[in-house]
Amino acid sequence: MNSLIRFIVRYQFFLLFLVLETFSFWLLSTHSYYQSTKLEDATRTLTGFASTRISNATKYLKLAETNEHLAQSNLELRNQLAALNTRYDLLRNKLGDTLVEPNYSYTLAKVVNNSINKQYNYLTLNVGKDHGVKKEMGVVSSQGVIGIVAGVSSNYSTVISLLNVDLKISAKLKRTNHFGSLYWDGKNYREVLLTDVPQHVAVSIGDTVVTSGYSAIFPADINLGTISSVEGKGSNFHNLKVKLFADFKQLSSVWVVSPKLESEREDLENTTTLR
Repeated sequence: MNSLIRFIVRYQFFLLFLVLETFSFWLLSTHSYYQSTKLEDATRTLTGFASTRISNATKYLKLAETNEHLAQSNLELRNQLAALNTRYDLLRNKLGDTLVEPNYSYTLAKVVNNSINKQYNYLTLNVGKDHGVKKEMGVVSSQGVIGIVAGVSSNYSTVISLLNVDLKISAKLKRTNHFGSLYWDGKNYREVLLTDVPQHVAVSIGDTVVTSGYSAIFPADINLGTISSVEGKGSNFHNLKVKLFADFKQLSSVWVVSPKLESEREDLENTTTLR
C-alpha cells in the first residue's frame, strides 16, 4: 500500500495528465458529432490495420500446412495424368484397352537433407523400402528432374542429385525432338550442359529442354530448363548450356517415379543386346 501511495505521489502530474486527456477525449466523442465521427473513423482504421496484420501472420504460420496440401494434390494429379497419358497412347495406337495400368506412378516425399555446394551432391528423402521405393527410381519436382535413387533403407532413401558430376540423363529439345546427354559440370548450380546434339540442328536461346523418355527411369517430356547459350562451333555437335527450372536451394516436396513396366523392358532389351 505504501508503495502504491509513493508511486501516485511520484507520478501525480503525469497521472493527472492522463486523466484529463481521457476526459477530454470523452467530451469530444460524446458532445461533438464531427469529432465523434473522426474518432470512429480512426478506430476503424486502427482495427482494420491490426486485423490485416493478424490475418497475414496467421496465413504465414499456415504456409507449411498449405504447402503439404498442395503437394498431396499435385501427387494425385500426377498419377491421374500418368493414367490418362497411357490411355491416350493406347487409343492412338488403336489397342482399345483403356483399363490398362499407367506406365508410371508417383510417391510423395519430403527432402530432409540436401547439398548443392559439392561436386558429388546427394539428397535424403523421408521414404524408403516400406513406401515402395527402390534403387534407380527417378525423383522429380514440380519444376523438373531432381535425381535418381541411389540407396534405400526402410524409411529413407538417398538420391544422387542432378547436381552431381557423375550423373548423366537423356534429354531432348522439345521443339525438334533431337536428343543428347545432359549433365552438370560442377560450376553453376542453376545450369547444366546438353551435349551430342548435331550441329545441323537449329538451336535458339530459350528453347525448352525435356526428358527424352529413352530410359525407363523418367517419363518423356518432363521439363528440365531452357537453353541459355549455344557453343561448340567448329565441331560436329552443339555444346548447350541449360538454365534449370528447378532451384535446388528451395527443394521441399518431391515425387519418386515408379515405372510399372521397367522389368519387362529391361528383360527384352538385355535379351536383344546379348544376340
